[in-house]
Amino acid sequence: MIVSHKNKFIFLKTRKTAGSSIEIALSKHCGPEDIITQIAPSEEKMRLDMGYRGRQNTQIPISMYRKWDLWSRLRGDGPAHHFNHTPAKLLRRRLDTEIFDEYYKFCVVRNPWDRAVSLFYFNKYGHGMPGLPETMSFADFLIQTSIDRITDTSIYMLGDQPAIDRFISFENLKEEWPALLESLGLDRVDLPRAKSDSRKNREHYSLMYDDSSVNLIAEHCHWEIERFGYQFEDKRD
Repeated sequence: MIVSHKNKFIFLKTRKTAGSSIEIALSKHCGPEDIITQIAPSEEKMRLDMGYRGRQNTQIPISMYRKWDLWSRLRGDGPAHHFNHTPAKLLRRRLDTEIFDEYYKFCVVRNPWDRAVSLFYFNKYGHGMPGLPETMSFADFLIQTSIDRITDTSIYMLGDQPAIDRFISFENLKEEWPALLESLGLDRVDLPRAKSDSRKNREHYSLMYDDSSVNLIAEHCHWEIERFGYQFEDKRD
């Protein structure tokens, strides 16, 4: 997640949508007062090696703590910070409301059936992740994973309305990225490759699904599917 006071934009980071690559690239244009949340150590190293700004200005004032933040600090876990997948509802409360409403807000969306497969492999094999039991199937993963992780709507919605000025399609990211930079008045910067090594199976995403799993995604991600016209591209026999 990035809040750029310098450029007056907010990037809300959704899951498995090239978010870390976008954060690294946007960091090039950030100023010393901007909020840049932490990414994985290997990606932070990539960002710093490129000469871009790393994590900064993430600590939350105690006046903005949730009950959970206060309880966590009292038990010795340290101060609360803005985090990479901070949802719009929480960020709006932790920023000046006028700033949140004024700044240009954007995020990336992805076909939820495809994204769920990527999420499964990242949780199972991603660097720094606790991993999943080797015997856990994709179907069981979907059943056991919270709805808020299966769908990204909790990140970019305020109530029943999106808090986003611009949705970028993951499937068309290569084409839409330059247009986004231009709209923000930023010079062109290429997207680096980050978090690209955890998906061990490169077969079409539909081959991971049974009918129940297809329907589970359709139920949990109905807003995304209807809003962006996503379909399950079935390549099963």
